[in-house]
Amino acid sequence: MSRWHSAVILIWIRAAAMFVAMAIAVPAAAQSRAKWQLEFAVGGGPSSTSPTTTSDLPGAGSAFTTVVDTPSRRIPSWYFGDGAQLVNQVNGALGVASRITPLDPVFQRTFADRRQGAMFGIRLSRAITRRFAAQFAVDYGLGRLQVSGPAVAAVEAARVSFVPALSALIATGPFTAPSVTSTSTIHEKGGQQIFATGAFDINFRTSSQAKSIPYITVGGGAKIRIGETPSASLDGEYRFQILGTNPISETDKVTIKSSVSDGAVGVIGGGLKYLMSRRWGARFDVRGFIGEETVRTLLDTRSFSSTTSPTGASASLTSPAVQFSNGGGVSSSLSGQQLAGFRVFERHGLQTQIDMTAGLFLRF
Repeated sequence: MSRWHSAVILIWIRAAAMFVAMAIAVPAAAQSRAKWQLEFAVGGGPSSTSPTTTSDLPGAGSAFTTVVDTPSRRIPSWYFGDGAQLVNQVNGALGVASRITPLDPVFQRTFADRRQGAMFGIRLSRAITRRFAAQFAVDYGLGRLQVSGPAVAAVEAARVSFVPALSALIATGPFTAPSVTSTSTIHEKGGQQIFATGAFDINFRTSSQAKSIPYITVGGGAKIRIGETPSASLDGEYRFQILGTNPISETDKVTIKSSVSDGAVGVIGGGLKYLMSRRWGARFDVRGFIGEETVRTLLDTRSFSSTTSPTGASASLTSPAVQFSNGGGVSSSLSGQQLAGFRVFERHGLQTQIDMTAGLFLRF
């Protein structure tokens, strides 16, 4: 359990204790003069976004000439974009059938979507007049971002294809004792939301004898993300020796992360309050939290070649070519500029979170 979740649970326990204590302590006679109202509410509802989307892949790596005078490119990873294209081009030129299935489709659509979940609310309001009341509310939504099915499938396809593609490429060279691995880790869910808002309740009935009171709610506040957002990582590694003497060991790490913005929201809704006694009442409420939301897919790479003596390098006799190296001033093809938080996809639009709740309130 994360620290955020522990903090939210602690707040709820303390608020519930205060709620019970107030219910016991407040004399019934005082309810005729009640100005304050404390409510616990539970419910949920769907979320929708009217999006504008953009996507972008890192550009081609910088060119260099290999030790056998063939052209190659410096790439940050074999798993996507120019790196996957390069190894597939070389395998094709060498007559090798195995290909890497690139991650590129993951970067052309939303990596994670928000799923529907329950919402819990604590709402404190104070009557200004019989018609108007000011309200402060904190609503905690359990609806989380979740990695989409197509994204999970694309990550798995890239992971599975890495080993046969690199193994087949290595098998064409003067290499011995090859070992190739590829693993993935997916954190599928995360990124719940808290809505902290202030609003006015406008009652349609103002009679002191009224038991049922319809109303509308208008206000605004902030939407705050809590918890880690979904992510996926791929770790590829290969080792072999050039002519049994020069050890090559290269690691290819890719991390895909979902990022969602905080921001302001407007609140509009309405419902019905029912007074069961001078002290207790029930509320049935529907409200919408409306605000701009930006969801991004971010890409990190951390790939490197080990430098181990004796140094050496080997490159394919193709155009373009792949070069492997363990130092000595000679570059490996897997030596492109590393990426940190590179935005490969963005969805921006107006998000509407519907919250349909039932609550019990105490007047004091």
